[in-house]
Amino acid sequence: MKLVLHTVRWLLVASVVGGAGGSIHHVAGAEPAAVAGTQVLKWKDGKQAVFLLAFDDSAPSQLRNVIPELEKRKLAGTFYLVTGNGLYLNLRPKWEAAAKSTSVVIANHTFTHKGATNVADLDRELGKGNEVIYALHPERKQPRLVGFGKPGGVPWTVSKEEVQAALEKHHLVDRPPFYGPPMHYKSAAEMVAAVDAAIQKGDMGHMDFHGVGGDWLVTPTEWFTALLDKLEASQDRVWITDVVSWHQYVTERRTAELKQLPSDAGIFRLELSCQADPAFYDLPLTLSTQVPADWKKVSVTQGKNSAVALVRNGQAQYAATPGGGPITLQRSE
Repeated sequence: MKLVLHTVRWLLVASVVGGAGGSIHHVAGAEPAAVAGTQVLKWKDGKQAVFLLAFDDSAPSQLRNVIPELEKRKLAGTFYLVTGNGLYLNLRPKWEAAAKSTSVVIANHTFTHKGATNVADLDRELGKGNEVIYALHPERKQPRLVGFGKPGGVPWTVSKEEVQAALEKHHLVDRPPFYGPPMHYKSAAEMVAAVDAAIQKGDMGHMDFHGVGGDWLVTPTEWFTALLDKLEASQDRVWITDVVSWHQYVTERRTAELKQLPSDAGIFRLELSCQADPAFYDLPLTLSTQVPADWKKVSVTQGKNSAVALVRNGQAQYAATPGGGPITLQRSE
């Protein structure tokens, strides 16, 4: 029996308008797990919010104007490529090189962007798209979770149930509904305000693009760089990540369980688990544990992994993998 689906069910999502025309999509779910002084934090590294950047259609301006700016700021974006049309194939060597960047996460925007009018079309579009994406990183495990964005402006007559089944078959993570400039945001100020809205709500914010500084549905370059400058300046409060990592964290957090283990004087032991399939959901969660007031550093060990966490206000904050074995915390000098 599958314990966790590989896609976010948007029937559980409420859209909240914030800022100057901004939109935040909040995933409903249980409060983070907690037990006797330890809790799973809502967002990675205890950040206040999360923000996703998405880029559609393999637009050439993304290679010229987007990726260099992301790399300059060490930010990441999800690129929804159409890997079977002439536009991508003409630039294939450049996209293959770009895929190696830590700022680039490749996602599936179907193989041809021609739509799907039956289950066979849908299966072919998703499957062939995944084949190319897997080939971009042959060193990574297969199958694995890959982001998915439904193409717009093309026939799409398959049912929600048929789409859901196909996404699960191909291990695809559906993204939030498209929302971005120049259709929904009309200025750089509105785009920047969307980041503040995500922070204020403590939720996920996202922004979706096509062309930047060129191509189609164009976002002016100065609008885009203003947004990136805001995100770069907000990294102490905002986790800027890709759609799959966000989905993994939320899924694991919503089904997480903490258990106290027998502990000795000055040593804390606990166990973290979740109901998600570990073959696909292996992203570390961020935990916070209350420790004695005079502790300044904590040694954290789980399996073969060991790290030292600083203590702030009596709380040690650290990463742990669900199902990764017992977690041991002790004072570090």
